[in-house]
Amino acid sequence: MRWVSILSFGSSLPRDLRLLFFSLFLWTFGLGVYNYVWSLYLTQLNANPEQVGLVSSIGYVAAAISMIPGGILANKYDNRSLLIVGWAMSIPVPILFYFSRTWSDVIPGLILFQLSAFNLPAMNSFIGQLGDQRRMSSAFGAVYSGFPLGLILSPAVGSLLLTWFSIRDLFWVTLVLWTVSSIILFPIKRQPPREVDSKAPLFELPRSRQELTILVFLFGVPAAISTTSPSFLPLFLQAELHLSASQIQLLGAVQSLGAAISAILLGRWAATRNPGSTIAKELLLVAGGALGIVLAGSPLLIVPMVFLLGGARAPSYVSYSLLSNMRQGKSRAGQFGFYLTFEQLGFVVGSLIGGFLYASSHTSVLFTTSFLFILLAALAGFGIRKVSDASQANR
Repeated sequence: MRWVSILSFGSSLPRDLRLLFFSLFLWTFGLGVYNYVWSLYLTQLNANPEQVGLVSSIGYVAAAISMIPGGILANKYDNRSLLIVGWAMSIPVPILFYFSRTWSDVIPGLILFQLSAFNLPAMNSFIGQLGDQRRMSSAFGAVYSGFPLGLILSPAVGSLLLTWFSIRDLFWVTLVLWTVSSIILFPIKRQPPREVDSKAPLFELPRSRQELTILVFLFGVPAAISTTSPSFLPLFLQAELHLSASQIQLLGAVQSLGAAISAILLGRWAATRNPGSTIAKELLLVAGGALGIVLAGSPLLIVPMVFLLGGARAPSYVSYSLLSNMRQGKSRAGQFGFYLTFEQLGFVVGSLIGGFLYASSHTSVLFTTSFLFILLAALAGFGIRKVSDASQANR
């Protein structure tokens, strides 16, 4: 609870959102034990860079397919049940990964892993209903910070374990943590669908320029970051800087620290300032981090650059909060399902592009990521405003 007190979660989040935060923290802790050496594991299973990108893309396609059905389910059924089912679906995945013998063997487990993300619309709706309506970006940032916070210490734990075990053995640690994180969700109170949600359309298309801008933005951010991370940055660090799997894990912890701090601070700043300009400044820092990794040339100098790169996903959480407040009295889950589909498609495109770029030039993925984030910063700065301002402009 000390972390909660330090980060002001205890006073700002309701009990059920704190439980969701801790569950997300443990789940991502389990993910982080192996996540930053996942692409190295695929190369041990004889995958080349294009195949690493292909495997990631197949998984993201499965996640994209699940988003709209997930939004429909969130409009029809209890959000608590959907959260538990999604968490539980990931439990068999580490076992499937452990027994894989070729890179193609991981695909069934990866598809199941990504399909478990069907409850993301329910989770966003859950946060939207319990969070403070006046500071929604802070509520989303606080809960979602559990994701990067869980990834801060876990790569270091994974790095330590790799001194005695293989990457394959790390999946047993993940299995335990994912099981515990699922159990934590059981005390959460039921959150049945609102009447307006149960009668809502299957999904909701953008109806304003602001919503269309956010849709493009939510596609662009994952496309930009997945061109480099998490699949190809570890390969770059191993090939260009000759780092070991343990050292790459430690840099993964630095990246996650940057992600956690960015998620918390950006959420708070966006709640009291112009969200578009706030997001733009963050993305320019991320672009500088991607470029700096190429130019630094030494393991010590890239540490702050990797930290900056970690902030890439934080602006997406602010976008979720804007969507949550944008249509009062309308279906949040149906809206989230549509937007999250495009977000996952961004991961698909970025992973495929990253595989081809990395095969031709190792540095090209980082240059491309930096350029794309500069474009996205311009889009956010000129196209995203406070919800109240946007609403007045569209009347």
